[in-house]
Amino acid sequence: MVFIFAMTFVALLLPFLFLCLCISRCSGQSGDLAEVEALVKKWAPLVWLSPKELYLPMSVEEYLSNVNVVDSNGNQVQLPWNQDLPKYKTKQLYLVPKTEPNDTSSFIFGRNPNEHPVSIYAVLTYCPGPSSSATTQKDDTNTVYDKKEGGLYFHVSYWLFYPYNEGKDVCFLGKVPTPQIFNTCFGKRKSIGNHLGDWEHMSLSFAGKSVPDKLFLAVHNAGAYYTYDEKNRYFRYQRKQESKRILPLPKAPKILRTQGDHPIIFSAAGSHGLWASSGEFEYVRVPKLTDSNGYGIPWKTWNNIEIYHLGQGPLPVWMAFKGKWGNPKGNCVLWQKLGLCEYTEGPSGIIRTNKDFYCYL
Repeated sequence: MVFIFAMTFVALLLPFLFLCLCISRCSGQSGDLAEVEALVKKWAPLVWLSPKELYLPMSVEEYLSNVNVVDSNGNQVQLPWNQDLPKYKTKQLYLVPKTEPNDTSSFIFGRNPNEHPVSIYAVLTYCPGPSSSATTQKDDTNTVYDKKEGGLYFHVSYWLFYPYNEGKDVCFLGKVPTPQIFNTCFGKRKSIGNHLGDWEHMSLSFAGKSVPDKLFLAVHNAGAYYTYDEKNRYFRYQRKQESKRILPLPKAPKILRTQGDHPIIFSAAGSHGLWASSGEFEYVRVPKLTDSNGYGIPWKTWNNIEIYHLGQGPLPVWMAFKGKWGNPKGNCVLWQKLGLCEYTEGPSGIIRTNKDFYCYL
């Protein structure tokens, strides 16, 4: 009889204890999330757009209002962007303009972020602290949140979106890319690598302090890691990103400076590759491909930043899109798989398998 009474009492008490635990946990986490969001805005980058830039950034919502979704055969597919997006099994979906972009008023030229509100998208992944017994998850939507020893442990990727990526002029003799001799092309120049839609990003790692310990800067399917020098208040080059690419990785600047606490990064003209300093940067030798950066339009990204906590709430519908954020390949000079095409595929979305930083216990 006593046993039955005890079990009944426990059964009645458990829901109450669970509710108290949830309230305590959610209340504490809410405060921590506000602290995290303040850090995310505080360390959002100052992006200098090139003075030669023709194709400015744009918010995703405006971009999607100007494109149609098509399959690999060019047939239009109806996607309910403002509702629950179906989980398509195929990734062979593309975004193409609703109307032919034939003048400078076209959406592909983007918006001046100092004259129009242009959003950037900060995606956060939380990690367990060093004293936590929690186990990290591979799936972003199940990433563990934890705060230990008075510190916050998380990664944030700042994603910038441009409606169009301008390709590079390459010298060809017939169908073969050829180096220039004394900066002169003795064949014919062709524009290679144009595509609709362009995602670029910078990531920060926070390991228990109110300042980041590391920074990753992406450039042309490669990138560089920097460590933060708290005394001098700048980021110092650490290493190149490990890659299986055949081509050598670009040579990265040694110092990435800050203004206030905002990392100063430079967006290359047309291609929008991100660099730690202004200037000319060769990132492919043959055919020679160079990025040009400089002090054009200053983009203060923290003024229009949308923050998303992976595993902490709903994400916008467009993040579930599995296809390409631009056109399929077209007008290829050599084999299509080699990628020497006037129009290359648009990029994938921002929820990707490969991460810039990983959580470790």
